[in-house]
Amino acid sequence: MTEIGRAALVLVVSAAAIVITFVYFFIPFMREQPHVQDVLNANSTWGVAMQVYELTGPLSAETYRVTNDNGKVTMFYSATNRAATETKEFNVPLFGPNATFLFEELRNDGIWELDDRAMLPHPIDEYIIEVDQTLGDEGGTRSFGFSDPRYWANTNVHEYELKLPPKGPITGINAATLGVVGRQLREPRYLEIVEAIRGFGPQNVIAAESKIRSELAATALHPIPPR
Repeated sequence: MTEIGRAALVLVVSAAAIVITFVYFFIPFMREQPHVQDVLNANSTWGVAMQVYELTGPLSAETYRVTNDNGKVTMFYSATNRAATETKEFNVPLFGPNATFLFEELRNDGIWELDDRAMLPHPIDEYIIEVDQTLGDEGGTRSFGFSDPRYWANTNVHEYELKLPPKGPITGINAATLGVVGRQLREPRYLEIVEAIRGFGPQNVIAAESKIRSELAATALHPIPPR
């Protein structure tokens, strides 16, 4: 093949590549570009909150809340002493991708799936978890409650479904379980969600939470005298 022939072949191949790129990539991209831009410009918010009621110890309640309003992330924390006479709180902006990582971690832990758990007869602590998310005109919110997440993470309790008699008293003779294994009630994800929210934040935020707890605990050393 002569030099002119090779040059012509290169030009033909290059022209074909340009045409293929334009037809199969550029045109579809331009068609989708408005939709992509709509998604990028759409209202995007999410929030996670954890309300804690502590039945023993120096604190009676704590609140953790992380919100993302179109990329603007804030974290709120408050705590109340045992006598419910003093509450301390702060609300600070956060920067970086860690809040998004937290939200993804909580999603993987089942924050959109877990249901209420019955409170134990003598609970140590009680929790209410709330989550909401909005993208454009669509969104959702849900909440669920439970107590003693460490118990649910380690229990060996099983739940059995009973087949009850159609009438008459229930006795060991006429009542039977359906199945022999039962449903395992152990569920570590409640504890994983609690620990993820409690442990979230830069070191200065964690230190500020610890300082508030210490200051409120000190109020228990000087209780209000009875009237």
